[in-house]
Amino acid sequence: SAYIMEEIPAEINFPIGRLSFRESTPGDKEIKQADNMVAFLDASDIVFPIILRKWKTGDYFYPLGMRKKKKIARFLIDLKKSKGEKENTWVLESGKRIIWIVGLRIDDRFKIMPSTSVIYRMEFLPNQ
Repeated sequence: SAYIMEEIPAEINFPIGRLSFRESTPGDKEIKQADNMVAFLDASDIVFPIILRKWKTGDYFYPLGMRKKKKIARFLIDLKKSKGEKENTWVLESGKRIIWIVGLRIDDRFKIMPSTSVIYRMEFLPNQ
């Protein structure tokens, strides 16, 4: 099953937790890329609708800090994820491009740059 966002702000409850989306500004003091549960993305490259879905075979993205694409299957293997963790991995997709492997890594193509003027803040709150 997939969940579709037509606009922000938005909040989505899905099987493994909750995602919240809002706009942020470059001056936002909380912007730090170290926390994998929060993604800060350059809004200028993101088109609606944004789709939240489970990853599937063949999906790829450009992991933050990398210039070349990587299959999500390989990315999860490299992280030594269990079968159960792999089955519960979700992605956010915009314009047929994956922008975030939820709770793990953003796509390098959507990272914040010095020129970024509008930022989307996406936070994942896993079920306890």
